[in-house]
Amino acid sequence: MEPINSIVRAVQVLDILKEEGVLSFTTLLQKVDIPRSTLFKILATLESKELISRDDETYKYRLGAKLLEWGAGAQAQLEFRKIALPFMQKLSERLSCTVQLTVVVQQEILPIESIESKTWFWQPFKYPGFLGQTSPLHCTAAGKIALAYMEDAERESVITNKGLVRYTPHTITERDVLLEEIKTVRDLGYAISNAEHDEMIRAVASPVRDYTGKVIASLCVMELVNRMTVEEANQLAVSVCETAAEISRQLGYLQ
Repeated sequence: MEPINSIVRAVQVLDILKEEGVLSFTTLLQKVDIPRSTLFKILATLESKELISRDDETYKYRLGAKLLEWGAGAQAQLEFRKIALPFMQKLSERLSCTVQLTVVVQQEILPIESIESKTWFWQPFKYPGFLGQTSPLHCTAAGKIALAYMEDAERESVITNKGLVRYTPHTITERDVLLEEIKTVRDLGYAISNAEHDEMIRAVASPVRDYTGKVIASLCVMELVNRMTVEEANQLAVSVCETAAEISRQLGYLQ
């Protein structure tokens, strides 16, 4: 896939500011192979998004507050992955299931850590949801957790923007039915996907919270439908919830 030139050039500018600190437009122009008018547009765009800032007196540019926010977020994500991993490994071994830690990215669910089942039945390359691949919120157990603990406006935005696409005969495609399902998820504290995204997969998920109580991730257990009944999924939910709660405690959530 060909890189997008404007993004490459913007990253080049950010890298120079990171390495050399506060610089004027003229100095930046000397250090990058970018036309003057293009550099001006890149700087204006980065400034409008708070990725860089310009001093009102010297007119020099420096890295912006948004990058600090992104850096803190990335660091926090890396840290909670490390914290969650040993608990995920124990849960996977105990249940003989695949266990994933997922977050919401651009209104979809993204696995950021995964412990694959060691059973020969499970062939992860055949199923959706592996690391780096996003999945819809409305038809996955982890996604339902995310929807259940979103603000109403954010949830409506997801439904409007992404729609309720049918992936299997079991996919919920009616808004009212989905909202009722989400209410049940909040009442129970866990979500189940009954072959709703892939006809071969059944999954159970529970929320992971940070020290403020905010839901920042979903802990999800996945298994083949012929190896986990709906009744068994509800029974396994106890272990999934307990593990998610323990990870949350390690992140500082004390309730």
